[in-house]
Amino acid sequence: MKDRKNTEGQPLSCPECLEGLQEYLDGTLEKQRSLLLFLHLRDCTECRREHDQLKNLYGMLQTLPDHPVPEHFDEPILASIPYEAYRAMEPIRRERVPVYLEEEFLPAWIRSSVVRWSGIVAAVGTVATTWALQLPPTVAIVGAVGLVPAVLVALQGVGRRMVLAEQRTES
Repeated sequence: MKDRKNTEGQPLSCPECLEGLQEYLDGTLEKQRSLLLFLHLRDCTECRREHDQLKNLYGMLQTLPDHPVPEHFDEPILASIPYEAYRAMEPIRRERVPVYLEEEFLPAWIRSSVVRWSGIVAAVGTVATTWALQLPPTVAIVGAVGLVPAVLVALQGVGRRMVLAEQRTES
């Protein structure tokens, strides 16, 4: 094995290579680490053999026919899980939406009702002042920036409801 370095500047060892092999095959490994694994596999016959065996196994698994999940498959499993563990698994059980539609995608300060209402009040006040004092319309546009947090949260909620409604109609 040639002297390939990992992100800490140390040589990439066979155990480090084997540890990242699953992610490497899945294509989920970060670019730098993937390159290091590729270089290690090029030089190390033992790790390359393990890589080839796993790749062949995954190929064979892909050829197996799909089997439908039996109805009520998860009920006995979920019944055997203690309540706290069941609650902790809630994100896994709920219907999925794209990441950008998850509430947590937007920073907490943008989702804050104080920020959203303050922005709405500022935008309305700016538009009213612009109209009352006959200021140029560009002033009102600048004030409308206060609506951005409220609009982002509203659009995210509408998008989430649309995706979930579509998922329900598909199933």
